[in-house]
Amino acid sequence: MTLFKSKRFLIFALVVLAAAAITTAVYAATKGASDGGVAVGTATPNASISIRNCKVPKVDFITNDNTGLGTTSTTYVPVPGMTTTISIAGTASTCIVVNAAAFAFAQGAGHLEYVSVTLDGNLCNPTETQFAAEDSSLARAHAFLCAFPSVTPGSHSVALVFRSLDGSQVFIHRPSMSIEHK
Repeated sequence: MTLFKSKRFLIFALVVLAAAAITTAVYAATKGASDGGVAVGTATPNASISIRNCKVPKVDFITNDNTGLGTTSTTYVPVPGMTTTISIAGTASTCIVVNAAAFAFAQGAGHLEYVSVTLDGNLCNPTETQFAAEDSSLARAHAFLCAFPSVTPGSHSVALVFRSLDGSQVFIHRPSMSIEHK
């Protein structure tokens, strides 16, 4: 009887997840897309995008197994080893969805680290994500999802970038990016 109940629960959980995915897809499909990419230094934190019919059959992946990748820059700089080139096929503009993850560390009260992704030098949406605000001796794992809703066919440079809020030393460890595109 317990095995039967476990199977029923698993089937129920899968049905709920499928319904949530379908609901999200239907919601996204009813919304339009705005132009992609925000020029570095012109971030508009209240901007919002919605992407519909984003078909992303390809996935490129890049990772860096190094720890202690740091910066004191208050403007975005590429994370070492985290820039790659992707190629968008076809003749029509399409979307790119990027998943990024890493451990982050910013020692000292009030020290903040921000992370983003650029496509040919333009920031994704959302433009930045706070990865660290620590007064601790431990790095913590963080991840975020961002998108470029309108990317022309051709070759494009994708980079994971980071910055310090106040010029204090901040670090990123073992970063990775999954880049979904046409």
